[in-house]
Amino acid sequence: MNKIKLALVGIIGLLIVATSCNKSDSPSGEGEIGTKVGQIAPDFTLPDQDGNEISLSDFPNQYIIIDFWASWCSYCRAENPQLVTLYSKYKDKGVEIIGVSVDTDIYNWTGAVADDEIEFVQISDLMGFDSPVAQTYGVNSIPRMILVDPSGTILLITGKASDIESYLEQRIN
Repeated sequence: MNKIKLALVGIIGLLIVATSCNKSDSPSGEGEIGTKVGQIAPDFTLPDQDGNEISLSDFPNQYIIIDFWASWCSYCRAENPQLVTLYSKYKDKGVEIIGVSVDTDIYNWTGAVADDEIEFVQISDLMGFDSPVAQTYGVNSIPRMILVDPSGTILLITGKASDIESYLEQRIN
């Protein structure tokens, strides 16, 4: 029985590792600071595809999903349709999504936004995992989604849009 439990734990661990894109999948440096559930989400400002500066603090009194992703990450791209649906369902109920791309190529990034029909805010400094924002949030694998409540407190950190939706379903009618 213990061997079966050990084998299951090993399989689950492999599945978790296999369902994210890591820093090593993209050229970038090391280092992370990180944030945790219960902490206030650090503010940041990055440009959108048109060069307009967008800040986390531009969305006061809303639930915000910060979605770290990249065009080259197949797991991120698989989550995008769920995020698009989630945004459509909750955008009129005080929920905003800020996509923070860890891409390094503007054409790959903007092409993926168009291909995936993403309508929510998209920002990037095109520094990949070396982005100060990615480092502040301790992003070393993607997708990584951080749910922030209207007071700015981090409620949930996950790699799945379904986890965010389950959380919101319990709190927003």
